[in-house]
Amino acid sequence: MIAGLTELLLRSGGTSMKRQLASLDTEVFARTASIFSAKRAALPPEAVEVVASDIVRRLAQATTRGPDFDSRPIPEESVVAFCDALIQTEPDAALRFIEDRRAEGTSLSGVYLGYISGGARCLGERWERDELSFLQVTCGTGHLYALMRALRSEISFAHHKFDNRRVALFATVPGEEPGVGITVAADMFREAGWEIDLETGTEHDELVAHVEMTRPHIIGLSFSTEHRLGALVRLVVAIRLVMPGAIIGVASSSNVDAERLRNLVDIDLVFSDVPSAFRELDRLMRLRD
Repeated sequence: MIAGLTELLLRSGGTSMKRQLASLDTEVFARTASIFSAKRAALPPEAVEVVASDIVRRLAQATTRGPDFDSRPIPEESVVAFCDALIQTEPDAALRFIEDRRAEGTSLSGVYLGYISGGARCLGERWERDELSFLQVTCGTGHLYALMRALRSEISFAHHKFDNRRVALFATVPGEEPGVGITVAADMFREAGWEIDLETGTEHDELVAHVEMTRPHIIGLSFSTEHRLGALVRLVVAIRLVMPGAIIGVASSSNVDAERLRNLVDIDLVFSDVPSAFRELDRLMRLRD
């Protein structure tokens, strides 16, 4: 069952829903859509397909979390029209569609539980029937993911305040051999007063389930080889779907291009060493206060 943004919607209640009619964060949308497009160009098709499948599956399950606060159901033909907009190569079509629905008065829950979830189901059904090309599927899922990320700016943080305690999850990317580096980093953070939940050698599904259960607001991932880039991309996307507001950083080995990571993975920072990690996390945490 998907959590994250849906839970925030349900917590904020119907009155808040009616007030939240501001536009989506177009900068977040454009950046996320661009990063997802870069994934398609850089990763093997099978790796992109796995990420696309994860997005469709998780977003399509969103309505199982609770009731939709909209009194008006979303017409099926409107969901189909949204799906048609999603599969366009240019992301602006999907963004304009949702902005138009918001301008018409569709609530935030109506957008997320109606259009985002409904669009994911429609996309998945057309994918299963082989009605869409690989490009259309990956464009559609990338635009869905970018819209989900852009919706985060509309959540009232009075109802879901960022947890600025020095508590974090540290984990190795699934498939990587646990090294001493992440354990040493965890110990240094603990000595500095942080509470660190350390997960090493945990497989993808188990690690995502752990994030869903523990709800960490700060997550550090250890990444040592570009051979596991697909696994890192998949993990970060899954975490964003569960905890869209989390600060996510990656500690990579010296042979990994940090700028390439920033351009391909939806992360907030790349850690170069522990002292700079302390400074950067403190800075990002202050911005969330």
